[in-house]
Amino acid sequence: MSKHSAPVTWLFAFWETRQNRPALKKRVRAPRPIRLFSLETGSCEGCAMEIASLAGGAYSLKASGFEMVSNPGEADWLLVTGAVTRSNAGALLEAWQAMADHKILVAIGACALNGGPFTASYTSLGGVEKISRFYHPIAGCPPSPEELLQALLVLADKVSSSFSAS
Repeated sequence: MSKHSAPVTWLFAFWETRQNRPALKKRVRAPRPIRLFSLETGSCEGCAMEIASLAGGAYSLKASGFEMVSNPGEADWLLVTGAVTRSNAGALLEAWQAMADHKILVAIGACALNGGPFTASYTSLGGVEKISRFYHPIAGCPPSPEELLQALLVLADKVSSSFSAS
């Protein structure tokens, strides 16, 4: 029998993984974090689970200048996962309309981009690209939490440089 119980062993494995994770570029940001609202519009929920893992302790979402919110009216960016289904198109529209000006739509994963494997389904309207010209894609099936955070950082830098240039 090992010196540590199973949960403690898992904790050590987690700690080693976290220490060996590549460091993400820190950003100098405004005092208020970018507020993110995530909406699952119909898929396997793989991308939604990866977004949920960003809010956990393994990733420094808050230290990177982001914050998850539970109300779209408080959000700056709308993170959409999944193909847009007929039953969830209304929820997507309501969330988008509830957001304040200068909102950004971010399509996460293949399903949100173009419908993924659900494109041929009678319930699917396809991806965000069919309903909005203005979106920022993060590809993958699903993208890893590291890829998500890195893409959000790149997008935040792009957005802040476009605001400072205008």
